[in-house]
Amino acid sequence: MYDNLFFDADGTLFDFISSEKWALARVFTQLNIKVDSEAFQTYSQINNAVWLEFEQNKITLDELKIERFRRLHAIYNLTEDSTLSATKYEEQLAQSFHLYDDTIPILKKLTKAGYPLTLITNGISAVQRGRLVATGTLHYFNTIVISEEIGFQKPSREYFQKALEMANHARNPLVIGDSLTSDIKGANNARLDACWINRYAMVNNTAIKAKFEITNLKQLLPILGL
Repeated sequence: MYDNLFFDADGTLFDFISSEKWALARVFTQLNIKVDSEAFQTYSQINNAVWLEFEQNKITLDELKIERFRRLHAIYNLTEDSTLSATKYEEQLAQSFHLYDDTIPILKKLTKAGYPLTLITNGISAVQRGRLVATGTLHYFNTIVISEEIGFQKPSREYFQKALEMANHARNPLVIGDSLTSDIKGANNARLDACWINRYAMVNNTAIKAKFEITNLKQLLPILGL
């Protein structure tokens, strides 16, 4: 039986696509960028590339925060300070309140069943802590492990070793996340069982393997015998 459940945040519990669009729309408006699918797609491609560079230790988190907007400003030939855009975006994202429909019911059920819950995230500390408050989910977690606060990021083995230590020295947690390259690879690196939540029917063409695969959080219950 698993003695702790390690939940990723974005794409697992938090509806990051909705949160991101909500925050970006406000930033785009200030920058006079047309708020449409093309603008969102442009930013998304930049953001995904920069986060992958972060996971691979090619850039720091502080560099990531600015770099994604520096690249965006370059594409749109903007003269505004990209640092200010980055700050505005973080402020807006920290206030976002978007969850998947199954998040609260599952957190309630798991808490009632007595499972200790740990949040594991590479997200920006101020943003993630703000969203935990905005979404009303903070009280469900016994432990919160944020890469910016501990000095390691997923998928490094060091991140998960620290998470185990912080989670009352958990010995057999289940890692639940949507990112193969961050959550599932990290669990593989730390030799922990992993559950890939594949909400958008992605195809796994990598060597990264999860013990379980689900498409929504309700499917986690039978895995846990609930």
